[in-house]
Amino acid sequence: MNTAEHELKNLIQLGESLTLEFKSDVKSLPDRNLIAVVVSLANTDGGTLLLGIEDNGKVTGLHTSHRDISNRIF
Repeated sequence: MNTAEHELKNLIQLGESLTLEFKSDVKSLPDRNLIAVVVSLANTDGGTLLLGIEDNGKVTGLHTSHRDISNRIF
């Protein structure tokens, strides 16, 4: 396990908080919902959004529509 994977695992084990948010992406979370979460975090103390993680910490991964954002227009 590399350092980044180890850090992610530790974050997931901490669970959600005011500065750590998990969002499921099994059904492709709409962009407006992603933006709302980022704005909410920015308007408080900042934080981290982990997309593809269920509320219980289970890693379910990214929907195919979010795997390559290089050609997306927001």
